[in-house]
Amino acid sequence: MPAGVLRISLDLAPTDRGGRRRPLRDGYRASMSFGRRRRDEPVVHDAVLVLEDVTELEPGASAIARAWVVSPGELPGFVAEDTTFTLLENDRIVGRARVLEVLEDPTPFPLRDLAAAKSRTLRTR
Repeated sequence: MPAGVLRISLDLAPTDRGGRRRPLRDGYRASMSFGRRRRDEPVVHDAVLVLEDVTELEPGASAIARAWVVSPGELPGFVAEDTTFTLLENDRIVGRARVLEVLEDPTPFPLRDLAAAKSRTLRTR
C-alpha cells in the first residue's frame, strides 16, 4: 500500500513568538492539526517531515517539505491542495503549513533513506 504524502509550504514560528528553540531537521515527527477538536483537545495527525531543499529549518524560517502521514486514512476528508494547518508541540503552535499537493509514495520503507526521500518522484493521489 502506498504511503500518503503531503507536499507542503511550511512556515515555522519564531522562537520569541512561542516557536521552537532549535531548528527542525529531516525526520522530524510532526503533529498536524487541521482545526478539529475532541473533548476540548485538538485532534492531531502524525507525520514525518523531510525538507526538500535544505537539511534544517531555523525557527522563523520557511521551506517546502514533504510530510509522510503515519495514518493517511485518518486524515479529514477535506484535506486537499490549499488546505492550511498548524504544527503543534504539545499545546503550542510551532508552525503553519499549506498543502501544495496530495501525493503517494509506492516505495517500500520510504523513509529508510531520508536523503532519497527529499527528491524522489511521487505520484498524484
